[in-house]
Amino acid sequence: MLREPRRLVSSALAIILGVAFTCATLILGSSLSRSYTDQVAGRVGDASVVVTGSALSPATVKAIGTVPGVTATRPLVEYGTMVGTPEFYVQIVTLPASGKTTVVQGRLPAATGEVVINDDLAQVGHLSVGDKLPWKEGSGDTIVGIVKPGSDATSSTASPLVLAPDATALRLSGGNYALVMVSGNNPDALVASIKALPGISTDKASVATAADWTAKKVAAYTNNTSVTTYVLLIFGVIAFFVAALVISNTFSILVAQNTRRLALLRCLGASRAQTFRQVLSEAFLTAAVAGLIGLGVGWGLVSLLPLLAPSVFGAEAMTPDAVALIAPWLTGVVVTVAAAALPARAATRVPPLAALRPDLAPASGRAIGAFRTTMGILTFVAGGAGLVAAAVIGKETGVLIGVVAGVLNFAGVLLLGPWWIPAAAAALGRPFRGHIVGQLAGENTRRTPRRAAATAGALLIGTTLVSMVLTGAAIANTTIQDTVDRRHPVEILIYGDVTSQLTQRVAAVKGVAAAVDATVADGTVEANGKSTQVMAIGLTTAQATTLGWASAENLAPDEIAMGSSTIANGATVNLTIGGRAIPLRARIVPQAAMTAVNPAVLSTPGAETSKVMLVKPTADANPATLLGDIGTALDGASVTITSAHAEREMIAQSFAAVLAVVLGLLGVSVLISLVGVGNTLGLSVLERRRETALLRALGLDASAVKRLLGGEALLLGGVASVAGVLLGIGYGIAGMEAMLGKETAVTIGIPYAQLLLLIGLTLGLAWIASVLPAGRAASVSPATALAQE
Repeated sequence: MLREPRRLVSSALAIILGVAFTCATLILGSSLSRSYTDQVAGRVGDASVVVTGSALSPATVKAIGTVPGVTATRPLVEYGTMVGTPEFYVQIVTLPASGKTTVVQGRLPAATGEVVINDDLAQVGHLSVGDKLPWKEGSGDTIVGIVKPGSDATSSTASPLVLAPDATALRLSGGNYALVMVSGNNPDALVASIKALPGISTDKASVATAADWTAKKVAAYTNNTSVTTYVLLIFGVIAFFVAALVISNTFSILVAQNTRRLALLRCLGASRAQTFRQVLSEAFLTAAVAGLIGLGVGWGLVSLLPLLAPSVFGAEAMTPDAVALIAPWLTGVVVTVAAAALPARAATRVPPLAALRPDLAPASGRAIGAFRTTMGILTFVAGGAGLVAAAVIGKETGVLIGVVAGVLNFAGVLLLGPWWIPAAAAALGRPFRGHIVGQLAGENTRRTPRRAAATAGALLIGTTLVSMVLTGAAIANTTIQDTVDRRHPVEILIYGDVTSQLTQRVAAVKGVAAAVDATVADGTVEANGKSTQVMAIGLTTAQATTLGWASAENLAPDEIAMGSSTIANGATVNLTIGGRAIPLRARIVPQAAMTAVNPAVLSTPGAETSKVMLVKPTADANPATLLGDIGTALDGASVTITSAHAEREMIAQSFAAVLAVVLGLLGVSVLISLVGVGNTLGLSVLERRRETALLRALGLDASAVKRLLGGEALLLGGVASVAGVLLGIGYGIAGMEAMLGKETAVTIGIPYAQLLLLIGLTLGLAWIASVLPAGRAASVSPATALAQE
């Protein structure tokens, strides 16, 4: 077989992709850990002890400097605050006297009241050199430069930052430090001495050697990167699983095509064991060479990351360790040899007399035996029952059961493939049976059911996984967005000096669907022996209807709409406002974060009430633009704006990012699947040379032969795509029910447009995979192919 290497190209490609993906994943995981370790080490510098606390006073820092054995102290500010309108988070850190921080624009601070910022803050706050810091109280500090922070300044270089000299940073942070880097000899003795200082217990500080502190920070981060690595490796397992199908199918057909040569070797004295070893040795050599190429591809891909994301990945951190090189290569070899074991066993059954036959026996039309059929039915039914049980049980146990059940169910689908795939392909091709090409394409899928199942099966895996992810993401996104709607039925709230005139101006802003001003009071809800602080909003039915707050409509004077997981709907609760407890009936709204009452409830004597404006945006409003326009309409009024858009936007961005990454990873398995489709069709062309030549001799021209192979690919691609989408929808619904069903009501959302696009892409890619095999089939010469071998 190795004398005809082109027949092993598809198997080699499958191995290369699987090894490259796994190698890249392992290098990525280790490089993230090394990059973070370098950042933490850069922050520590030459310090031997690290003192941390939420608010270390200058007096405590001064006392640390007087401890015997301390040669130097480097106190650092690390303080977070909300600034701007609308508000955004900013971190204030001490600007290192010298180090890796580089100036991008402007200059470094040279006088009191001068600061620099990073590019993230410049973009978020729309700030530039020469502007003042957007402090509400007006600090007067001037931005003199935009910098790229080094790892010695902060480990959060990608968040909005203000970097300032020690005195300025200390003033902006409220007069306290977060860390003190202490230099000196004998770190253990210094730790004991510093812990004995009175200020350490007063400031609730922690003291550790620099080595211990660094190791703890790195360990916490490594745990997070390990989870990411494990998730990525799951997709590596999927890629190798699909590759195993491709490899097994390839070697099965190669063994069938080499029947006469294997029989001749048996006639010359080769034993069954020698034949078995020969096939496995060829599989090993293929995997060994392809695995080395895969390592080079994987390493090369991750080496590009420092160019694409230099702030996250350092070039020096991209050096692979032994595990990242040896483990993927060994996995590729083991998977290849294991996948080739069954075809090798079939090769040992070739009788020596087969060498004397004038031609190869026609491919068997037999599907599968009774044992495989029984096992397929049992695993399919057991897996389906397990998926139902997982959806009912939910939580961690349900998810685990669901994963095992999904694998079992899909295994049953694959085991039964030789039965249902040819039948489905024949049914799908029935409308085209009026044409000779369509009729032949349909007949070919039924005549060799195992080959048809192997061709469609590899593609079925990728299509099922992609459709499952798309369905699961759509359901999860819809469910969580519904939960956010229940949590925040009104997205924008404006507190402070709210007047009817301001409300009218805001209501007239483009992008605002409705705006109402209501009375609000802080209170306490007591029920089941527990007290909960709430902000009760007094809403009339007309106001609730205007805002689309359905759960707050028609509130009786003795009723309260609120969220709770411990209070039963209709239970009596006590709302305490103005020092008076008012008994009310609870109208429980799952996951709601806002509380509404009838306005009459807030007229209780002594209740301290204020005004709040509730703003409902239109569905097509741009949140960022809308908040700016509302700010303009408020015209400097003394108010505070809060918006739930940040939560909604964070969810949307997270889902979009995760979905893009997962679909990209699944693309590897789809690519391997398409290699398998092209491989099977290509080898079937070689196997059917006489048949093709006979068709050519009977008048079928080259273009018709191409259409014949393309039709077979489209039929099998259509079966795989439609079946994969249906299976993916079922698995996606079951998975989301198991993950979310016990926590919240799952809202089923099927991404029909995306799934239809997936079917179209699968059909197109299946046809593309048939182009080269179809070209080879069309080039068969009738006279040459019909000649006796």
